Amino acid sequence: MNNGNKFYKLLFFGFFLVTSGIVYQKYYRPMEIAPIPRNNQPPVEITMRVIEDKWTWDPAEIRVKAGDLVRLHITNEDPFDHGFAVEAFGINRRLFARRETLVEFLASKAGSFGFYCSVPCGEGHYRQTGILFVEE
Repeated sequence: MNNGNKFYKLLFFGFFLVTSGIVYQKYYRPMEIAPIPRNNQPPVEITMRVIEDKWTWDPAEIRVKAGDLVRLHITNEDPFDHGFAVEAFGINRRLFARRETLVEFLASKAGSFGFYCSVPCGEGHYRQTGILFVEE
């Protein structure tokens, strides 16, 4: 009988957690921290490249609208690996040498966000940065 009692307590606790999370999401969460849903537009296709021996992005500034599904086609022209990271969207991808890598994400927050090379790659590694602008 005692084991069954623990099961019901755990079941009740789990039900309480799920219900309180739903109530919070629906009625109490501030709108400014809520993710922006995807719009009905086709994906935004952007071609980028890591310029060989320059440790720079081309383009170094990206502009999209909030709610856009963004597809970055990034070509690494260098003979060594780089990385592409945008912390605000949880992106961290390795860019293999002399290959194109597809990075896809939903621009679910408005604002300006830095992106950078996340793989130590040489003397210009810390200069390899750019800005993602997500407009409302």
